[in-house]
Amino acid sequence: KQWYQRRVRVMGGKSAKVYKLNEQVALESGAEFISEFFLYSVGAGLLLWEYVRSSNKDEAKEAARVKEMNGLRRDIDALKTSSFDSVFIMEEQAAQIRGLERQIGSLHSQLDELRSPPDS
Repeated sequence: KQWYQRRVRVMGGKSAKVYKLNEQVALESGAEFISEFFLYSVGAGLLLWEYVRSSNKDEAKEAARVKEMNGLRRDIDALKTSSFDSVFIMEEQAAQIRGLERQIGSLHSQLDELRSPPDS
């Protein structure tokens, strides 16, 4: 008892007299404490369960969003690659067209030479 009183005084409190409860009041207080503890525990458990459920649901949504974003990135990369390939093919075809135009010009020149009368 003295140790407790000293500890209370060190912490800045005053010692108070503790009165004995009669048995009926003690039983009622204990039963009330246990019932309130049970109700608060159930409430806290429900809150915790709802929080975990909500967190798992949010994580699932985030995972689906990340998966969709990765799919879109792959699609964009595939389109970039195919557009680069298309540009390369178009440049090759443009070079082939220029070569064919030169050949056509050369053939026109030869045809004109064959049609012109000899100068003798």
